[in-house]
Amino acid sequence: MHGFDYASAHVPRGRFNTPGRFGRMFPWLRSLKAFDPGPDELGKVGGAMDGGNPPPTDTTHNNDRMKAGYTFLGQFVDHDLTLDTTSILERQVDLNATTNFRTPAFELDSVYGLGPAVQPYLYDQDRPGQLLVSASGSDLQRNAQGRAIMGDPRNDENTIVSQLHLLFVKFHNKVYETEFADMPHGKARFEAAQTFVRWHYQWLVMNEFLPRLVGRQRAAAAMDDPGFEFETEHAYMPVEFSAAAYRFGHSQVRPGYALGQGRGAALFPGDPDAPFGALDLRGFRPVLPELEVDWAFFFGTTAQPGKKVDTLISTVLLQLPTGVVPKEEPNRHRSLATRNLQRGLDMNLPSGQTVACHLGLPVLGETELWTTNGATVGRGPAPLWFYILREAEVRGGGRRLDGVGAEIVARTFVALMLKDKASYLVQEPGFVPTLGTGGRFTMTDMVNYTLGASLVSEDVATLPGD
Repeated sequence: MHGFDYASAHVPRGRFNTPGRFGRMFPWLRSLKAFDPGPDELGKVGGAMDGGNPPPTDTTHNNDRMKAGYTFLGQFVDHDLTLDTTSILERQVDLNATTNFRTPAFELDSVYGLGPAVQPYLYDQDRPGQLLVSASGSDLQRNAQGRAIMGDPRNDENTIVSQLHLLFVKFHNKVYETEFADMPHGKARFEAAQTFVRWHYQWLVMNEFLPRLVGRQRAAAAMDDPGFEFETEHAYMPVEFSAAAYRFGHSQVRPGYALGQGRGAALFPGDPDAPFGALDLRGFRPVLPELEVDWAFFFGTTAQPGKKVDTLISTVLLQLPTGVVPKEEPNRHRSLATRNLQRGLDMNLPSGQTVACHLGLPVLGETELWTTNGATVGRGPAPLWFYILREAEVRGGGRRLDGVGAEIVARTFVALMLKDKASYLVQEPGFVPTLGTGGRFTMTDMVNYTLGASLVSEDVATLPGD
């Protein structure tokens, strides 16, 4: 989901960028020092953001623009860009002294680490140039205690994202084996395959994923004029993005998912202190056969839908279980909504209204911002994360980000790509993917190519809500 793991800073980094500081997109805007959430405190279990745990038969929460797989692709992309090791309990955070231990680039360093010469344990010694998977091929490689051996341990924090990481590993292996078969094994072939994979991934992020998140027109406008650029030598991670706008995905998490025909599992157990069981999706352990993901249920025209982007959070995320947070964590810190709101305060983020005014966007009125099911849940300046969720709910129909959220995400994506001198936007702006259909490359195409599937891809140009 986002930053659950209390990860150390010792995470493999990419080759083309150095880890950088966090920074601000709008450093001149005044921060929201405090907010008055009203009688139902935002983020509390049973509070204004509790969306319940609707069963699969309840279609009122369905997002007809984003299938369920894009929730976890969003998590994977987040882990590719950022790792913040500062505690959520810090009331004041000095951004100039806080390091992002991920390289802020779409470069799959969570998959490749530092490469086969520096981290050979990520690679298959019997198949030069390929990444190592489990003997069965249905899971990541793991140590004797069941922990995945990978470039970013957070990609093992739930079963679905670990299976997605495995898909990217297999994608590289297929590309290396098939697309560059005429090259001899060695560094040149590996780097050619790696670049090929990265550029297809980057094209997918910019031309399929981003338009789903913000709308095709806003994505295209950001590509033409980003509206934001890094004035420093290296890119940094804007906290307006990492601590607010990109956390929209938390509202899309369902309490459980279908994993295959006649198979499914809850995200977390009903009892927060329950031990690991076969039918929940907590990670950091080998993937059981009944929990293996059939990607036909996550990508393509017939996949299960994702949840709407709104201010309703699945109850299971408001009482995070042991294993996701430490056992000694007090109940008030087990709510993901509370943690997100606290992070925004720690980072001294401006209110949503302040950012909207600065960008010249229509500001949500008090009633549309603070009224839920006829009840007033707050007043005045709104935390940026909450404002962005409400904006998506009210202005985007729950299908996608709008206004402030769309601006921050689109500007950050494009600025990061343009700052990465190894990206396709810098090296070869006219790059056209060769593995998809009609010059396009989608997650469905990746599944079909990598696994030999025949899923039908959605056309981004025809998605509802644009």
